[in-house]
Amino acid sequence: MIAGGSVKVPAARVGSQGIAGRRGVSVRARASAVRAAVERPPKVVLDELPIVYAYDHCPYCVRVRLGLGLKNVKHEVVFMANDDVKKPTGLIGKKIAPIFEIPDEKLIMGESMDIVKKIDAEEKYGSTGFFAGATDRKDIKAWMKSVKDLLRLLHRPRYMSASLPEFQQRDSRDYFVGGHPVPPYDKPEWKAEEFGQEAREEADAAAMAKTPELLPELNAALVELEKLIYSDSSCSEVGLGLDDIDLWSRLRSVTLVEGAEFQPKTLAYLNNLSEAGDVPLYFGMKC
Repeated sequence: MIAGGSVKVPAARVGSQGIAGRRGVSVRARASAVRAAVERPPKVVLDELPIVYAYDHCPYCVRVRLGLGLKNVKHEVVFMANDDVKKPTGLIGKKIAPIFEIPDEKLIMGESMDIVKKIDAEEKYGSTGFFAGATDRKDIKAWMKSVKDLLRLLHRPRYMSASLPEFQQRDSRDYFVGGHPVPPYDKPEWKAEEFGQEAREEADAAAMAKTPELLPELNAALVELEKLIYSDSSCSEVGLGLDDIDLWSRLRSVTLVEGAEFQPKTLAYLNNLSEAGDVPLYFGMKC
């Protein structure tokens, strides 16, 4: 039933896409894309709204929400409880997020970048070619790799304290903690039955308590990031594009960290895309 992240439902009606859709790319569309961080394109409202099933903290889910928001495509967001296995399995065959449902095509998709590329290739979602293609920014990839463990220590315990919709019940929080180790633990050790939920919660609390000693490392990394971001509306010189869909979605969780010192261009970049993409940052609930 599942192939390439998509599920076809019988009697599907698939909209046009592909090479023909890409022919709609124009200088005007690309210029609009660059300005999209501060100026949204005309709103697109389909007869049947697309639905994003998501977790608020999940950067892959944020990719889809940001892509739809920057293109000003009205959509529904359904936040699933983190321990809800039944809903995603019923939709796409396994517990994953995001899940994108397109009612008028009777189509369900489950790969975030495939979803963003689809909505950028079909005229029913507005101008095609709105987003610049990915540029394989090895410098940004290296930066993200360098802070991976640091951000796990800072983010994961905070998700449990931030009143996010997917963690409103104890079972949902326990499910997340049980499957997401904080360094230095690896997943097999963390998930072992003999390790136990109490030890996991103690490790989460210890990670949270380390914040004062982790902040200098984080803030030094944010100084380095400032040098990698091209402007306050796009991280790469090609303009607003798939590079931003990925980077911004990952940076959003850093705004949950009290004491994180974003440099001016990075802060403007975060705020501009948040406003244009209609995806809120976490500054109001940082801890």
